[in-house]
Amino acid sequence: MIHRFSDFHPVVTFIYYVGALSLVMLLLHPVFLVLGFLTILAINFVQDRFEGLKRWLFLIITSGLFIFILNPLFNERGRYVLFELASHRITLEAVVYGGMTALSIISVILLFVSYNEVMAPNKLLYLFSKFLPQFAVLLMLTLRFIPLMRRRLAEIAAVQSSKGIQVLQGRWQNKAKNGLLYVQVLLTYSLEEAIQTADSMKARGYGSGARSTYEHFLLKKSDISAIAYLVIVFAGVIFERFNGFGYLNIYPVMESMKMSSMEMVVLSGYLVFLLFPLLVEGWGQLRWRILK
Repeated sequence: MIHRFSDFHPVVTFIYYVGALSLVMLLLHPVFLVLGFLTILAINFVQDRFEGLKRWLFLIITSGLFIFILNPLFNERGRYVLFELASHRITLEAVVYGGMTALSIISVILLFVSYNEVMAPNKLLYLFSKFLPQFAVLLMLTLRFIPLMRRRLAEIAAVQSSKGIQVLQGRWQNKAKNGLLYVQVLLTYSLEEAIQTADSMKARGYGSGARSTYEHFLLKKSDISAIAYLVIVFAGVIFERFNGFGYLNIYPVMESMKMSSMEMVVLSGYLVFLLFPLLVEGWGQLRWRILK
């Protein structure tokens, strides 16, 4: 677990994840994407040994393969033809672009998995509750929607299975009927709980006046230093990105993947930004061993 990174002020962790998400989506170069993917994968490993990632493994693999395969099948643009499949040209440019898009999306999913491990709902609510209370609640509910639905569906499936109602066995007509029953129970369950939550919030006067927080986060000197570090590195990388570095043009003619010296500098800044949680954790471990 990355304790030291999690102990930072919520502003620090929020800036990191917003910046990392932006860089992963903007710096579309094979080298940047591969190294960024490996870095984010290492962060997930250090956080919880891939425990959170295992729940999303099927989605990550299927979405990545789907995008990687789909682009060459529907896009014939490119000069370098690898082979033909049923009179359809499979070009090198389409394969490279599909691979880059797949890596970018997979990295985004990995970042959200890591985000859910670090940014607890109370931290997110703390950041926006004073300025945008309704947006804070809506955002928090949106981020927890899919995990909550998965947990509720698992509970419903356990109860229905005890009554002999299965969606994995029997004829397909029965599977479809039972599956619709699952969905009906899930929607009813969710709507009832949503009404109870809304009534509870109204009874407690949410949004009627100034809101206090039950947990107060103090901005320390280390937090200010971390914010300055992240903002400066991010601004430098983004500035050079809009100067044309860190991006590989695929169409109409694919550029060479050979990186210039300036792109190596941008790559270093990109990795220094993404590695921030690991650098903080490594420095903390080193200090602990020295002081010990």
